Amino acid sequence: MFSSKISNYVSFPLEGLDMSPFLHQDCPRGVTTYDLTALICHDGTAGSGHYRAYALNCLNEQWYEFDDQYVTSVDPQTVQNCEAYVLFYRKTSEEMVKKRNRTLELMERSRRERCLLNFYVSKQWVNKLNTFAEPGPINNLDFLCSHGGVHPSKAAYVEDLCTVFSQSVWEYLHDSFGGGPACTHLYVCPTVFSQSVWEYLHDS
Repeated sequence: MFSSKISNYVSFPLEGLDMSPFLHQDCPRGVTTYDLTALICHDGTAGSGHYRAYALNCLNEQWYEFDDQYVTSVDPQTVQNCEAYVLFYRKTSEEMVKKRNRTLELMERSRRERCLLNFYVSKQWVNKLNTFAEPGPINNLDFLCSHGGVHPSKAAYVEDLCTVFSQSVWEYLHDSFGGGPACTHLYVCPTVFSQSVWEYLHDS
């Protein structure tokens, strides 16, 4: 079997790739705009060659070229003119940027004010909030059981699974995304604990 490398240049946008024309008619319309975050280039033939990668640092909005052990900052035009082998796009939403900024404002205000009631929120979901264009509803069930308590098997490290927000931040996030369940204090679920003890004694 013989193969050859396609060398035709394919143009691609750095920002604002709109995929809505390709959305299935039965798919609910959500965020369909994407920005380029990285790409891989291949120099050579189909049988041999050399790979280079480009990636965008989201902290300083600077593009970098990765060529083996060498890392070099490059301008967007250099990336735009690349003969791309693989493109990596990230879904983007201006609405989510506004919600993140509003959350940060409320968090900063909470630091200056005394808060009588705090809420625990899944770190896993908070990571989605920080990085996803559509994080979905809050889901605290990665550290809470269905009864609202901490599963006994996770009690020893539960503080590594959640983060604390003030009431104002929680209410804003819950109004914006829904989900839950709400958690204002951490306690081992007595129901699951009793069930676990019974199962242990029964198996013994």
